[in-house]
Amino acid sequence: MRRWTGVPLSVALALAFMGGLFGVRPATVGAQSVSTWVTLASKNPSVGCVVDISVEARRADGNSVSGVEILLGLVIDGEIYSLDRAVTGDDGIVFLALDTSEAFAGGNAQIDVNIGGAYMGSAPISLTKSGPCSDNSTMWTTTKEINVVQAVTTGDPAAIESAGGTFVWVPSYAQQRNLSCEYASLTIATGAFGNGISEYEFDNRVGSSSNPHWGYRGNISGSWGNTTDYGVYAEPLVGPLADFGFNGEVFYGLGDPSALKARLDEGRPTLVWIALWGDLSQVDYTDDGTRFTLNPGIHVVVAYGYDAGGVYVSDPAVGAKRYYDWGTFSTMWSVLDGMALSVSPM
Repeated sequence: MRRWTGVPLSVALALAFMGGLFGVRPATVGAQSVSTWVTLASKNPSVGCVVDISVEARRADGNSVSGVEILLGLVIDGEIYSLDRAVTGDDGIVFLALDTSEAFAGGNAQIDVNIGGAYMGSAPISLTKSGPCSDNSTMWTTTKEINVVQAVTTGDPAAIESAGGTFVWVPSYAQQRNLSCEYASLTIATGAFGNGISEYEFDNRVGSSSNPHWGYRGNISGSWGNTTDYGVYAEPLVGPLADFGFNGEVFYGLGDPSALKARLDEGRPTLVWIALWGDLSQVDYTDDGTRFTLNPGIHVVVAYGYDAGGVYVSDPAVGAKRYYDWGTFSTMWSVLDGMALSVSPM
């Protein structure tokens, strides 16, 4: 569940500035002059392209800006039609891509750049009906005085435990398809106990259904953020886990983190369903009249630790570990009643 479609710009940027979109724990904050070089593979791509984009960030002294999250958004007439994000390496560079499949030609289109939660600026882009997806590159630069917030992508086990928290080792892993975050999270959670089960092993073991409580809803390679190509909830994952010798326990936190803490205290990594865009829930029905809830912007991550301030998660969308403060996490987790699935060996 990875792509962003038709989200109001104000909503996405508000989440970014609050940390709800990134979920990273601030390490250092300081006003710095930062320059970015943004290179687009095509300056006038057609609708349906996946446009490769590289971003390099450097300080005024020429040193790279490493360890910060860069967010790119394709914005048309004030709405975001695609987002991608990644954390800069030691060279200050990230390689990203924006999918224009849900966009349209014409309109006031631009690429917005955020670094560490700070808005750097934007550049126009022309979406066409027949332009090339690559080999027609353009570059633009911007320099701005911003507060750079670096990401803490791991938690120190000793520090967490000495503070009365819990830490369960899990791997980092990046999902291989747009809407495979549930299966990728199972790869992460089972990886805590040895070799993780491949996300592809779950494709034929989880049935399909319009009701995600019964099976996978939609196309796993579809665009993230809508409710047609959507994903799956916790219940249908229990049986496939058992096929590989793992217990899967479904529970609903209902706004109370104690149930999640208890599982983590027992050494059980736990999948959690979080609403990155907040509560946009809508009710739907199966053909027999069974009622269920859908919410655009749902994503699944693996909680592997906590401390007094918040929750540590392994996020398959970017293949990295993140930190959410309790307030942000609880707001997103409670949208689907605190849906969760703890994993342990049989």
